[in-house]
Amino acid sequence: MRTTGRISIITCLAALLSLTAPPAQAAPQAPAAVALPAVGAVVTLKLSAPGTEIKIGAKSVKVDLSGDVVLRVVAGDADPLKAVRLRVLDLNLAGKLPKGDVTIRPIGYDVAAAGELRLNVGVPPTLNHSLVLGFRIVVNQPEISPKPIELSSKDVARLAGKLKTFPPLGDLHQLQDPVDLIDDAKPSVTAGVIAKLGLKVG
Repeated sequence: MRTTGRISIITCLAALLSLTAPPAQAAPQAPAAVALPAVGAVVTLKLSAPGTEIKIGAKSVKVDLSGDVVLRVVAGDADPLKAVRLRVLDLNLAGKLPKGDVTIRPIGYDVAAAGELRLNVGVPPTLNHSLVLGFRIVVNQPEISPKPIELSSKDVARLAGKLKTFPPLGDLHQLQDPVDLIDDAKPSVTAGVIAKLGLKVG
């Protein structure tokens, strides 16, 4: 009987200890894998560029642009598991002005200028994303000109962003350098410039 009593006491103490013991800590989870899209894939990404500043001559306009870009994933010089290039198949951006509008459409350029998506190994891993865009812009605003003004980017626009996943989820891409705008009939003369462009992608 004494043995039974001792067992009962030990059982009660064990039960009390189990109630007061701190819960077991869950094992830390490994960061989610970040993968590059397959070569040959075609991806459509939503774009938003609020507060874009466009200067034409001595006058400036500010416009909220939105639209999309269509990209094809192509192989680059690096291992396709580490980096791929992104060719622009189509680009549509548009925004309203008080008395007009702004539209942006793509123009062709050398495939060597295509953007890039590169895996950045770390904890957690990230993706360095660059967008390279050559375009024509039409500004329809009577206060600037009675007729729509059509200009082209003198050089490609380069925007860069850091992503946690691809396709991006509204990640901000910043314009790396101002983009000069030219009239195709007078390519040696800078007719305008896009100095500020913050592009949300995805």
